Amino acid sequence: MRETRIIKYIKSIIRNHKYMTTEDIMLLLERYYNLPINVPSVYYKYKKIIRECRKEVYKERRRAKYKRGEGGG
Repeated sequence: MRETRIIKYIKSIIRNHKYMTTEDIMLLLERYYNLPINVPSVYYKYKKIIRECRKEVYKERRRAKYKRGEGGG
């Protein structure tokens, strides 16, 4: 996935908030990037992108936790 401005923004939201639902993130995108979220194709495209970003951020978190020595084993 290319690191576009919107993707960096989504990842920063996921990193800096305890948990935000996909719909909350969509509303922020609609407000700040003027995305037409009510169009189904746009909605599902960004829903997929948010899911991928969430996976990447959680993977980073696991990696950081393991490096700090809190990994089991």
